[in-house]
Amino acid sequence: MSYWQGPSRWINTLLLIVVGFLAFDALFSLLGANEENGIVSFVGGVAGFFLAPFEGMFGDDQPDILTTLIALLGYALLAGIALAVVRSIEASRHDVEAHRASKERPVSDPSNDRTRRL
Repeated sequence: MSYWQGPSRWINTLLLIVVGFLAFDALFSLLGANEENGIVSFVGGVAGFFLAPFEGMFGDDQPDILTTLIALLGYALLAGIALAVVRSIEASRHDVEAHRASKERPVSDPSNDRTRRL
């Protein structure tokens, strides 16, 4: 199985979706986008869900961009930890399979070796 198959692909895709919503929300906020627009309100609502654990971390006087940056770092760290765990599990699974395969191979008997050495 390659890196882009299995759980790693889904973790990266989920991280990309979260980062995309947070980045667009920050961009709309910086540009002063109209909150009544359907796209802006949808992106803001989804980003608000992802920003909820980080709200009020630095007080109310800090800009929303700082909260967004901390959230981006937090989600990237969380995804990195998840990817490390998945890679570790896949590596140990691969080691177990390689160990089982080595036990199943017949060991050649050197006394039956019919090749001549010069």
